[in-house]
Amino acid sequence: GMLGIPGTPGTHGIPGVQGAKGNKGIPGIQGPAGRNGFRGNRGDAGENGEKGEEGPGGDPGRSGRDGEVGEPGQCTEVCTGTGNRAKPGCPCDTHLLTIHSQSTDIPQCPQHWKSLWVGYSFLMIFENGVNMLQDPGSAGSCMETFLPTPFVTCDRNGACGHNFRTEKSVWMGAEVSEEPMTRLTTLSQVERHVSRCNVCMGPSLVQTVHSFSTEIPNCPRGFEPIWTGYSYLIPILDSLSPVSEENSGRAGQGIPTDSPGSCLPQLQTPSYIECLSRGYCTYNTAFSNYWLRSNDANKTDNNGQEPPKQENSIENVSRCAVCKRVNRWNGSRRK
Repeated sequence: GMLGIPGTPGTHGIPGVQGAKGNKGIPGIQGPAGRNGFRGNRGDAGENGEKGEEGPGGDPGRSGRDGEVGEPGQCTEVCTGTGNRAKPGCPCDTHLLTIHSQSTDIPQCPQHWKSLWVGYSFLMIFENGVNMLQDPGSAGSCMETFLPTPFVTCDRNGACGHNFRTEKSVWMGAEVSEEPMTRLTTLSQVERHVSRCNVCMGPSLVQTVHSFSTEIPNCPRGFEPIWTGYSYLIPILDSLSPVSEENSGRAGQGIPTDSPGSCLPQLQTPSYIECLSRGYCTYNTAFSNYWLRSNDANKTDNNGQEPPKQENSIENVSRCAVCKRVNRWNGSRRK
């Protein structure tokens, strides 16, 4: 027969029993990244790690700025074996200078000069009427070792020895003594009364000038002073009366006025230590000192009359200066 008309919907049925748990599904697509979290608390310090390997060298740095201008250099002390200058502008010649302190202090060499040796100020020897002076400006006047009798006498047969009656040596004193001192018999005693000296080597020419007045002279152009002093000419041992085996008479020699030894820093008189070969030394007040007279002394001549004697006066003694050449290579500057 024909299809009938659909009926009305029925009422909801009673809920069914819960079904069994299904199988695990497939992972879903990764979601977007979340926002940064808040900063956490600082953790504890970790242990020191092992030292890493040395890294490769860096690139060269940039050139630094130019430095300030340095002080003038000092000349090389020696020349090359071929005679050529070891440094441009340096002289290949050297000069010696002997300095006496007239005290027990060792004098210092000038700046840029080198000390070769120090010693004792040796002046002269006497033997049987023969005398020999050592120029105080020469290196031979600075004996490294003090010996009361630094020589022996040899005859034609080659026999050498001492003449204990007439041999004596003279040394520059380290102090002024108005009276002869007690005989000194040991080296340690005598050395405390002998002037010390220093032999110096340097690149500068040395020149001694005298003023012939009581004014200190200026050094020549291109020179500068090392020291100033009094113009010394000659030490002479006066004849003693009566003449004995210890007093051998009058003797002495002059000192060249162009020598640094003719310009003593101090005016000391008497200032000589005399040592006999018998083994003792003493100040000898029989020595006379000859000094260069100043022109100023004419003012004291009293119209030809003998002027009154003045003890320890230095008014009539010329002044002097020992100068060295100013060299641009040794750091000196002309004043």
